[in-house]
Amino acid sequence: MSSLFAELKRRNLFRIAALYLVGGWVLLQVADVLFGLMELPGWTLRLVLAILALGFPVALVVAWVYEMTPEGLKPAKAVPAEQSITSVTARKLNTVITVTLVVAVLVLIGDRVMQRETPTATVESKPATSVSTDSLPEPTATAPQKQSVAVLPFVDMSPGKDQEYFTDGLTENLLNGLAQVRDLQVAGRTSSFAFKGKNQDLRSIGEQLGVANILEGSVQKSGERIRITAQLVNASSGYHLWSQTFDRTLEDIFAVQDEIAVEVTKALKVALLGEQVQAAEAHVAASSSAAYTEYLKGRYADKVNTIEGALEAIDHYQRAIDLDPAMSLAWAGLASATAWHTGYSSDFAQGYEKARAAANKALELDDTLPEAHLALADVQMSHDWDWSGAQASLQRALSLRPGDANILQKLARLEGILGKKDESLSHMQQAAILDPLDWGVQTGLAIAYSGTGQFDQSLEILRRVREMEPGRSGTHYRFGRHFLRTGKFSEALEEFKQEAFDFLSVSGQALALDKLGRTAESQTQLNLLITAIGESASYQIAQVYAQRGDANSAMTWLERGFVIRDPGLVYLKSDSTFDPLRDDPRFQALLEKMHLAD
Repeated sequence: MSSLFAELKRRNLFRIAALYLVGGWVLLQVADVLFGLMELPGWTLRLVLAILALGFPVALVVAWVYEMTPEGLKPAKAVPAEQSITSVTARKLNTVITVTLVVAVLVLIGDRVMQRETPTATVESKPATSVSTDSLPEPTATAPQKQSVAVLPFVDMSPGKDQEYFTDGLTENLLNGLAQVRDLQVAGRTSSFAFKGKNQDLRSIGEQLGVANILEGSVQKSGERIRITAQLVNASSGYHLWSQTFDRTLEDIFAVQDEIAVEVTKALKVALLGEQVQAAEAHVAASSSAAYTEYLKGRYADKVNTIEGALEAIDHYQRAIDLDPAMSLAWAGLASATAWHTGYSSDFAQGYEKARAAANKALELDDTLPEAHLALADVQMSHDWDWSGAQASLQRALSLRPGDANILQKLARLEGILGKKDESLSHMQQAAILDPLDWGVQTGLAIAYSGTGQFDQSLEILRRVREMEPGRSGTHYRFGRHFLRTGKFSEALEEFKQEAFDFLSVSGQALALDKLGRTAESQTQLNLLITAIGESASYQIAQVYAQRGDANSAMTWLERGFVIRDPGLVYLKSDSTFDPLRDDPRFQALLEKMHLAD
């Protein structure tokens, strides 16, 4: 055995093996970079690896059979011992191995430096919701927990820059998949998408979102093939914790998206939680790429949060359903958008019934879809006044997706409606941690603080909300209500005048003008509210009469609102504008009918 080892050493087999392995590794690193720049499919790199693997035993056999001489390669048996120059060859091989090792070390250092800098490609595209990252709250002194991650919008690296719907959809799928993992804190959609198209340092992003890890990636499309690269990066150090490249065809793009979402979710569970756990199965998106594209367009429009955006979203969801009637996500999206739009319209009964039918259809197709349970909860809260049913729907959605800020927000809303102020504030605080840049979450948090009498905290958050989205409908109304409660009636009037929603602007001005003693002007605004908007503003009309101390008129309009099921009535128990009616038996009877009495 010792003689065999000595012969292997004499013939430099160990040196040849070391040189081959180190050189092969360097070659793979260079090929990975070059192939990526050339947009070659992933199998080309695997082919290089296979060739190198097959070549390794061949190299060893050649080193054993042949020997280098001054005249070139000769069979080892044909070289007399006194003419052998294997010792000279060994010294040359040592030099080559040393140089190759230095190159390998330089490649490693370069890779680490690039990972630490983690440059993000910038895409000239507009975020789905226009949010400024400058308005993020200051990072807290508390370090983010290790099991926390933000999923940044994947970058469209395709030459045509025409895969934005796909990249946004993939990002949302990843968010939803990770939000189902218990013990994993996932930054919400709005906060993550605030960094879309921006080139910011990952450490800064991690601090602003309060997460320890960042998942980012890119999409490259070439012909009918698509390459998706995903990488998990430690936000504070910049080191890569995990990365993978997926090469697929576009024959079934939505199935590819779900597959990648599941695979990435599984990998991140292991990387962040340190244990192998079962990933949630992806929901089948659609049976056609056209239907899925319409769904993604609906989601895109839905996030604008305007009447026009809701109508556009409804149109896209309906087109998706026409193309694929079995698409549960489209039915859930239709239900949610219809319910939201109905709340700002006049035909409450018809609108909410349409939303209910769509939500039930989504549940019939897939009762494990959180979006379907959320959509049904919207109808149960705003129209049915079925508090236990809404509670059950929200709890079911939360069990399916524990880390979803939107679900926590809706749960907080329900608790606020029921007068559970502390519970509402707690859930809103949790939602705000997960999605600090979401306008609805932050506004809900401000309302929750106001409900518990913490007006300074409420005002601070409202100011941050205004910085986030200065022109957002509803923001001026929230400021006006705050100033009314704190006795700053002139400031309230100015805010109400700037509110974009007409019925909120007019009713707010009527309230503020009355408090300022400008009774005639207040009446003019109230008359406008009654004549121009009418019954669909029953709740707001009742607010004005309640604050004037006209209990009879206030109750008359509240009863009219009860008949048409004005969605505003859900806030009767918690709305301070109705405090003058609290002791009125008719008001208490109305709360009883709505199952809101203590």
